[in-house]
Amino acid sequence: MLGTLIGRIPDDYLGLVEKIELDFDNKDRVIYEYREVKDNIKNIEAKAEEGDRFSEKFLFDLKESLGDSYGKILSAKFGGHYISFENPERGLDDIHKDVNTNVISTFDNSLKLSESVKKLSNDEVKTELDWEIYHLQKEYLDYQLNINKRIRSLFEEEDQNINKKFTSLQYPQERFLEIIDDLFSKTGKKINRDENQIEFLLNNREIKCFQLSSGEKQLIIILLTVLIQDNKPSILFMDEPEISLHIEWQKKIIQYIRELNPNVQVIMATHSPALVMEGWMDKVFEVRDITVNK
Repeated sequence: MLGTLIGRIPDDYLGLVEKIELDFDNKDRVIYEYREVKDNIKNIEAKAEEGDRFSEKFLFDLKESLGDSYGKILSAKFGGHYISFENPERGLDDIHKDVNTNVISTFDNSLKLSESVKKLSNDEVKTELDWEIYHLQKEYLDYQLNINKRIRSLFEEEDQNINKKFTSLQYPQERFLEIIDDLFSKTGKKINRDENQIEFLLNNREIKCFQLSSGEKQLIIILLTVLIQDNKPSILFMDEPEISLHIEWQKKIIQYIRELNPNVQVIMATHSPALVMEGWMDKVFEVRDITVNK
């Protein structure tokens, strides 16, 4: 699967890519756009009440920043992400049958108390990385259930290649656990293989993912996101993945991503040459070469 990245950075949003065009080798094109929208505050409130996740977060941030002045607002300007298709007959669901899209941000800010966060029973979820891990742990459980179902169905079939298929199904998860153990070896931490969720042992002491450092959490998020794609053709967007990552981890991360899912295409924005030094230099584009002035 081939992709072309085209970015446009508006003057008001230094560092924000406003538009990305993805061209696939089957001639499909998907265009991701960031747009500014001005709307009546009552309309936005109505959308939030109907479950619009973006509007709900926008409203929460607005109320928190303005306090008592919030009631005086007549209209508001906010950003939104939109997807359009060169082929109008294809919708988002059709595109996602061909390719999964995941976005990873590695900035570990404190988690704002939205309504969904307030309902959490787990008070260990305190940062944005914790929030990502919390959801990924649930998806990891689903991934394991799905693999186990496929393994059980193998033994119900009379197939001469059953051993090969069994090994193939087990390999990504086993490789994931090996990679994490290898990357964490200098800290003395090892994956606790007696648990279905990702937890660690350090000198027989249990450590949950929420207790890890920012760099360790970030590493778990990247590799676990790739694993649960379950070898599906995917596009993984990463914004400065080198933040908080040890330089030795940076050198290996692309290799490990490709091992866990050979069908993933990685598009990343980075300032670190270490990420691409081991065999990826011919895949690098300077931002100034792919952007144009507004």
